[in-house]
Amino acid sequence: MKDVYLWCLTGMGAYLALNTLWRLWADRRHLTREDLTDEDRTLAWRLVLFVVFPLVNLLDLRTTVVAAQLAGGDVAKWTYGLLWYQVVPANIEPGSTLAVVAASGAVAQMALALFLLPTLAFRPHPFFATVIGYSCLFIFGLTIILDPLVSLAGLGSCRWQLAYCQGGVGEHLGFAGAHLIIAALYVALLPSQRIRLWFAHLSRPNAVQALKKALSQWRLYPDSARLACRLALLYECTGLKRRALRHLRLLEAHLPDSTYTLFLKAILSYRAGKYRQAEEAFVRSADSPGVEGVLRAALLGAAACSAFAAGSEPAALNLAARALEFDQSCLVARMVKVDILLKQRKRQEAGQEILSALRLGLTLNLDNRVPIETDWAMAEIESIEKESGRQRQSALYADHPAR
Repeated sequence: MKDVYLWCLTGMGAYLALNTLWRLWADRRHLTREDLTDEDRTLAWRLVLFVVFPLVNLLDLRTTVVAAQLAGGDVAKWTYGLLWYQVVPANIEPGSTLAVVAASGAVAQMALALFLLPTLAFRPHPFFATVIGYSCLFIFGLTIILDPLVSLAGLGSCRWQLAYCQGGVGEHLGFAGAHLIIAALYVALLPSQRIRLWFAHLSRPNAVQALKKALSQWRLYPDSARLACRLALLYECTGLKRRALRHLRLLEAHLPDSTYTLFLKAILSYRAGKYRQAEEAFVRSADSPGVEGVLRAALLGAAACSAFAAGSEPAALNLAARALEFDQSCLVARMVKVDILLKQRKRQEAGQEILSALRLGLTLNLDNRVPIETDWAMAEIESIEKESGRQRQSALYADHPAR
């Protein structure tokens, strides 16, 4: 029965690998775009998991076989199933030699990751840089953390069981201590903001350039809510989420009801998967003073998208209907409505919604529009805030005319 499960896993892995390669070929824009979308980064992860990972497993298997032969032994049995493999060294003297043979595959994986890292110095295309970076991150995490933890449950590679069976208590403690130090170093470097910013230079160069420009402006005007909001959005776009949250906390402390604060909270909550908070913040930002027309419709459409992601279909349908009242061409709200109708098996009504969108000249292209087109929304909010600032200034002069 166990073999049946493993070969089913192999079949699933083969299907996902072929599907990933087909998607990469069918949408070759990923290979030319400078600004990668969330969909591009998801595809990069799929390439790592279902294409690079099977190759890494094959390297591990082949290295173990060659190491066993160099040690004067052989391999009694080996099996390769893309996402898993089994190898049993034989005719090798028990002791350190057997442990070295068992660990040779892990050493080869780590060497591959170390050889891949210098290629980033040549600044490859952002998509390829993303795939290489994700591959190195995955290989290190797999070898240092995931494989040892899974092996404790008897599901990982056999190298850890062999390492435990060989040697004495002192050797076990030394090996475990060295491994814990390496694992702690990896975990400590993983959230490093400097490393993330360096990687963002390679994978998101345009966003980093915009971030540098926003930083130089913010240093001149550190009290500007507009610049703080834009800077936080760029931090989130470049993967520096902790710095984005820091700016959000500053805005919440000083301007809790500002449209900038509510909009930033909504975006960051949505990106973090906190869809209930995102829905509430989008609704509050849509109800802010001065927000009306197309912008209000877009914010309500984003709230509908958040409610749908949270699994609240009635609330999503209601918010989508409210958004369409302000702007019939709000694509996100209309597509949320279509998704809900399809989920409710109301295909005819869903088709009518799609036809209505096509009659309005909409292209049904949601790239960078889910839940809302951030740059456009920020520009609209800035114009509203400038207008309200002029109105406040006019009211001030009316109350206190110059003498």
